[in-house]
Amino acid sequence: MKKVFLFFSVIFTIAFTACGPAAESRDSMMTRAKQVQDSIANSIKTAIQEVEATPNAVVVKDTTKVQPK
Repeated sequence: MKKVFLFFSVIFTIAFTACGPAAESRDSMMTRAKQVQDSIANSIKTAIQEVEATPNAVVVKDTTKVQPK
């Protein structure tokens, strides 16, 4: 079983690296990935700033814990 798994993982790795996208596609994919990462980072920063700007934030108490008697 281990040999079969190893065999298929090696074949998959070889096929994945041999059939990879062209250099032009890689460049465009990297550019798009950078744009997505920047967009996510900006969204997170905006959300954090909105939370920090809220003067009276409501803190929710966890009531799911069992109270000792």
